[in-house]
Amino acid sequence: MHPTIVQIGPFPLHAYGVLLAVSFFLGILLASRRAPARGIASEVVFDASLVIVFAAIFGARLLYVLFHRDEMHRFLDVFALWTGGLAMYGGVLAAFAASAIYLRRRRIPFLVMADVVAPSLGLGLALTRIGCFLNGCCFGHPTTGPLGVHFPAESYVGRLFEKAAVHPTQLYSSLTGWLILLVLLAFDRKPRPTGQLFGLYLIFDGVGRFILDFYRYYEPNSYLLGRLTVNQLICIGFFIAGIGLLVRSRSAAHPVTALSAREVPATEA
Repeated sequence: MHPTIVQIGPFPLHAYGVLLAVSFFLGILLASRRAPARGIASEVVFDASLVIVFAAIFGARLLYVLFHRDEMHRFLDVFALWTGGLAMYGGVLAAFAASAIYLRRRRIPFLVMADVVAPSLGLGLALTRIGCFLNGCCFGHPTTGPLGVHFPAESYVGRLFEKAAVHPTQLYSSLTGWLILLVLLAFDRKPRPTGQLFGLYLIFDGVGRFILDFYRYYEPNSYLLGRLTVNQLICIGFFIAGIGLLVRSRSAAHPVTALSAREVPATEA
């Protein structure tokens, strides 16, 4: 557990923040290299990434605040991002919505861009969860199994479970992200109908996170409908949407890997 990578005067450089920034940078770079094959200029990816980044941060913070209102002692605490507190799926949903609106204005089909960025989403999950592990957040329930990890006694995890080993759910999630990235890149080596790659991402991520949440520790207010978490309910939606996209893509007349610039306007504002 190394929440602070380096201290520069009074300013700490947090591991989670660094990995989050690296994941955005590498994810955008990967998407920009994949975009031209689908008739989208790399510049459009960079423009859309600004919308996605701000929307993701806003949505992630909003969902966290909604389920941690007891931590908001004053109004300004809602905006105190430097204290931590981001809910990943809040950011994902907000990014989807904001990018859909932006792409509609640019007259670029959402699913075309979604196929472009799908592997980047897996990469982002893989990297940011390593940051969570270093930060000591998003940990699992206590376990006596061989995969259990001991966090420092003075850490929040150590105090909560009295030095017991816990499931390193952050690393489980990171491994899921790496698998999603590799599978999608391998799957995309052959021509595929539009939306199929994004549909696979939704299915893999939804199933992976749904299972993982049974091992992850949550505060009591994070559970809805019995023992299901808010994130698991979102995962069910992801899975259904992913299946819908696969069914829709199978009805496509021909596989599509690249679209012409005329089919997908790349530079029209």
